[in-house]
Amino acid sequence: MFNKEKDIAKAFIEGVVTDKIREIYDLYTLPNFIHHNGFFHGDRESLLEGMEKSNEVFPNKKVTVKLAVAEPPFVTLLSHVQLSLDKEVAVVHIYRFEGEKIAELWDISQEIPPNLLNENGVF
Repeated sequence: MFNKEKDIAKAFIEGVVTDKIREIYDLYTLPNFIHHNGFFHGDRESLLEGMEKSNEVFPNKKVTVKLAVAEPPFVTLLSHVQLSLDKEVAVVHIYRFEGEKIAELWDISQEIPPNLLNENGVF
């Protein structure tokens, strides 16, 4: 149940680290998409431009989805984001869907320290 939306959420997060961000946004988000990232205005274009700039700063960024959970109309992803060889982040993205499009996004991140003390890891 709600597997298609989980696949869409995964395709979105994996696609926004490519040079096809605008195509990915057009394919998977609603035109009136909003988000809650505190570093950008809450509209679609502001976050899209922020992701484009992030990809310029970190051109070899990689995303690996570790967990996907669906509770309609929400999908939550836990992802490992490798920004560079020496900078990694654990990120939780929460997507709210309207039909098969992303309408709203929340994100929470934690930088992974290079000398991780927790023997359980962050994932």
